[in-house]
Amino acid sequence: MPISAITLGLVFFVVYSSLTRQEISEWVEILLAHSKETATMLGLLGSVYALTSSFKVDGISPEEIRQRMFSIMSTGFWSTIAGVLVSLQASIGLLIMKRT
Repeated sequence: MPISAITLGLVFFVVYSSLTRQEISEWVEILLAHSKETATMLGLLGSVYALTSSFKVDGISPEEIRQRMFSIMSTGFWSTIAGVLVSLQASIGLLIMKRT
């Protein structure tokens, strides 16, 4: 969540700076590039964690396993989607920076 807020703030800063024709620091580009890569990896990490935790079932009924698997897998997929969305925000910010 913090990386999403930081990335969104940077993208808004880039849009504002490009509209007002202000010069953008190279640190903004570096932070956007790193958040683009980091968000994707954190989303993947969430999916891998969800997959590995789905195999930790000891002595419970098949119905409980099914319920747990669904909630764990959906958590993993949502973390991947969130990571991709943050990465897309950073990509858009970088694209705007390159255009100005």
